[in-house]
Amino acid sequence: MDSRERSHTSYIGLTDTPTLFVTTLQKSTMFLNRERCTVPNHGLTPDYPLEDAFAVYLMLEPMASWKMWCDGKPRPVAEHKAGEIVIYNLDQLWRAHMHERFDCLHIHVARGALDEIAWEAGTKPIQDLFCPPHENTPDPVVHALGTSLLPALEHPERASQLFVEHVSYAMNLHLATVYGKMQARATRLAGALSPWQMRRATDYLIERLNGQVSLLELAQYCGLSRSHFSRAFKRSTGRAPHQWLAEKRVERAKDLLVNTTLSLADIAIRCGYADQSHFSRAFTARASATPSQFRRTRSPKRRVVTVAGGAYAEAGS
Repeated sequence: MDSRERSHTSYIGLTDTPTLFVTTLQKSTMFLNRERCTVPNHGLTPDYPLEDAFAVYLMLEPMASWKMWCDGKPRPVAEHKAGEIVIYNLDQLWRAHMHERFDCLHIHVARGALDEIAWEAGTKPIQDLFCPPHENTPDPVVHALGTSLLPALEHPERASQLFVEHVSYAMNLHLATVYGKMQARATRLAGALSPWQMRRATDYLIERLNGQVSLLELAQYCGLSRSHFSRAFKRSTGRAPHQWLAEKRVERAKDLLVNTTLSLADIAIRCGYADQSHFSRAFTARASATPSQFRRTRSPKRRVVTVAGGAYAEAGS
């Protein structure tokens, strides 16, 4: 998977919107961008090239007073509350006239990404995702997953690639199941990772403390599909791969804080954080102390010994 941020012109017609791109095993791309307009009367959205993909819009703020057309024909709409979603099939031309301010998260899913989900589930490809603009459809799962990626849009340099892929996969699986009516073939769920798979996976993650590792790449390294690996890893460790990796980064930072004199900035780099500020926030959230506080309370106490000609510090017992 490759996740990164770059400028993107949105389907709504906003320019230079920061966008997070995620590429799957089959090279199908999904992307997410936050589309906000703080002034009323944004006007008519532009035309776009038709494609085999879906646009999922999660309302971050209420949206009212707008009109909609599909392939030139008027379509009914509803006033939406924050947390509701709408899905558009992009092989049709949708246009809207936005009268009021709006704030939404656009999740663009190529059909190939959904085909991959269906293949892993052992079921038929999904024909359509149904969630039209004239219905009020609150979705707490999409809301929770989508808003968890907002910090990655604001600060992509601080985002774990593994985390972004994990959430994106969960998002696609939820959309396919709920709005594509996908039903996985009944199979016996696999158990935990074997000892050699566990050793290989954890060694691989430890070597990549910066989090720049693909869940697909990790699964393939263990000879498993992505969904199989995710389930087995969590059963083995009690944690999703990105959670396990985040804990190991903090453990490594604790060791360096206590047993070295490296600066906080150097420790941040060695443990895969974007910068010292990112390191401080992540460490404090898990250790209930700032890196400086942790070092001060855990480092060996030193006593001063007076000798002829001066004094020197000696490590205490």
